[in-house]
Amino acid sequence: MGLPSDAESVYEQSTGFGRPPGQHDGKAFMSVDLPIWRSLLYVPTHVEKFVATAATRGADAIILDLEDSVPPDQKAHARTLVQSAAERVACAGADVVVRINRPLALAVRDIEAAVGAGVAALSLPKIESAAHVQLLAEAVSEVEAERGLPQGHTRFVVLIESALGFTAIADIARASARVVAMALGGEDYARDLGMDASDETLLLPKQQLIQACAVARIMPLGTMGSIARLDDSEAYLALGHRSRRFGYVGSSCIHPRQVPLLNEAFTPTAEETAYAARVVEQAATAERTGKGAFVLDGKMIDSPIISRAKRLLAQQTAIETKKKTNHEQMRVSGNRSGVGAA
Repeated sequence: MGLPSDAESVYEQSTGFGRPPGQHDGKAFMSVDLPIWRSLLYVPTHVEKFVATAATRGADAIILDLEDSVPPDQKAHARTLVQSAAERVACAGADVVVRINRPLALAVRDIEAAVGAGVAALSLPKIESAAHVQLLAEAVSEVEAERGLPQGHTRFVVLIESALGFTAIADIARASARVVAMALGGEDYARDLGMDASDETLLLPKQQLIQACAVARIMPLGTMGSIARLDDSEAYLALGHRSRRFGYVGSSCIHPRQVPLLNEAFTPTAEETAYAARVVEQAATAERTGKGAFVLDGKMIDSPIISRAKRLLAQQTAIETKKKTNHEQMRVSGNRSGVGAA
């Protein structure tokens, strides 16, 4: 069964997507203009062999890293590479995110190097207050103005990596309209608390982060656990499916083989999509007859289930649109440079 032709428009109207946080009606939490980032692949900006192949990996976003993966004596050089690397890794349609450094002096230099038409977002590490986000937003606004970019062009992915930052997640998530996603740096957070970074100890903090994102209507990124072996694809895929059930919408990763697994895990299945389409169609029929609830396959269907179905259909529509756009961009880039044949 195909998607209802008006699935996305009906979804936007009835789930509350796109409303300011203060008008949240509890039916959905993400804004309609949030990106599709099921997979975000880290790439060290200064390592040519990784930059050269990044566009072929199929990630929804490429994170050009200026932080942990770049040695201190290489950071200045890495900054000079950002804009050219951004153009290269985006040639197959991936959005480009640049992870900057935390010390303010380094962050300012990173912002000056990174902000540009080809960079969709900055990843902000070690955020501990809303004021810190706002300070960085002000710096970005100045650079955007200098370069003739629309105000708000550059979005933020906020990384929470300390106990202090975690206590302020609700305020941080709503600190700026630039913030579109938030993630918990589990290892750093656990170290700050003096606890093991295990699935058990991080379960509650990750659920609380998902809730903070829901209130702010931004994307929670991450997984509900970790996998010891990079070559355990079956376990990693299962982790991705579990994470989606908890409310995550995507995750960063460090190895290319994880990209297709994340894309699969955070994409609604054909069965889920077909069932959601039936729910929406039956809901429309029920509404015409004055019914607020109905029975489908022996189960009672009411407003929360209908809203989830509409959200799922809109997500699937957005994913398919992104796939088509990326395929066309890869075809054009491949004809021009050979990337598509890699």
